[in-house]
Amino acid sequence: MSNYSIIWKHLSKDSEIGARLKAKNDFSLPYFVDGHDKELFENQKPVDLHAIHLLKGLLVGYFDKPPAVDTAFAQQMTKTIIEEHLETFGAATVEDFILDLSYHLRDNNGQEASLQALMAGTEVLSNSSTIKYDCCLDLLNCLDDNVLEERLAGIQKLHQLLAEIKTTELHPDLLDDLKVMKSEAQTLRG
Repeated sequence: MSNYSIIWKHLSKDSEIGARLKAKNDFSLPYFVDGHDKELFENQKPVDLHAIHLLKGLLVGYFDKPPAVDTAFAQQMTKTIIEEHLETFGAATVEDFILDLSYHLRDNNGQEASLQALMAGTEVLSNSSTIKYDCCLDLLNCLDDNVLEERLAGIQKLHQLLAEIKTTELHPDLLDDLKVMKSEAQTLRG
């Protein structure tokens, strides 16, 4: 069982956040809760939701398909919402923020939560080789641990992301590990 939940909160286009994001219709945003907050939510008690809950929710819940919830607005606004909060969380760029958050998620919620955030990161910043590199690491580990529901799709995604990584954009220290990942990916395909 997962140690976190994603809460999709319905919001009015006239709400403060709706006005700030120039929403044309009512919308929903995902909030990530774990620990005590998850306990409160499961016991139907009020949870005090903050920006960090939203930012984690946007990345970890990016590909969620909850019933009767339109997730398109949340996906479209993910980068904008992260950009609004960069200074608050001391991140220089959206890329730095996604990498830092995925590291935090990996430590506190496990490899799968981190993988979800990095997969979202590959959509939000599709030209970031560093995010793709970290995503491949998590993806490979999840494949090795056999925790992915769709293993074949995971292997295909791993090959796709590895092929898209531009080695000139990676720190030179990572290049040997990239070669190892590529060879491990080949053995998975076999």
